[in-house]
Amino acid sequence: MKKLFMMTLIFLIQLSPSFGSVDGKGIICKCLDCKLDHLDPSSYMPNNIPTEIGFHFKTNKVSIYYIRKIGDKIKVGENVQTTLRKKKRFSYDKNEIKWTYKDSLNIYAYSLDRKTLILSKMNITKTEKFNMRKCESFKEIEFFNKMNKLSDDYQKIYDKQTNKNKI
Repeated sequence: MKKLFMMTLIFLIQLSPSFGSVDGKGIICKCLDCKLDHLDPSSYMPNNIPTEIGFHFKTNKVSIYYIRKIGDKIKVGENVQTTLRKKKRFSYDKNEIKWTYKDSLNIYAYSLDRKTLILSKMNITKTEKFNMRKCESFKEIEFFNKMNKLSDDYQKIYDKQTNKNKI
């Protein structure tokens, strides 16, 4: 009887609904529909097109990584504004990952649909969408490698454009 109980318990545990942890993973997102006045001011925007943005999930907190231009260098980094550099707590279930983020003027609600990987940035009451991005997910090391490769690629493009303009 004890054996039957244990087998039933193990079977039920395996059937219980579960969803994968996001700890140590990251997403890199590209704008589908972004309002320029709701983009981070330190984001690099060649030809007024915002570059990708990265979100890294670790120990129940999310960090945001931008591709930025500092002088003639294109680099990956967290937000330069002290108030935004703090990592924010996130919550998730099988359908959604969500968190809030405050800048100097507003509090935003972020929502990532785990099936479509569409990230929405909305006002805190979720009555107005400011940005929608299509994301791709990566394991931790792949996330940072991909963000660095993106900044290197943008650097090469920038270097070519600036060299063409020199006499």
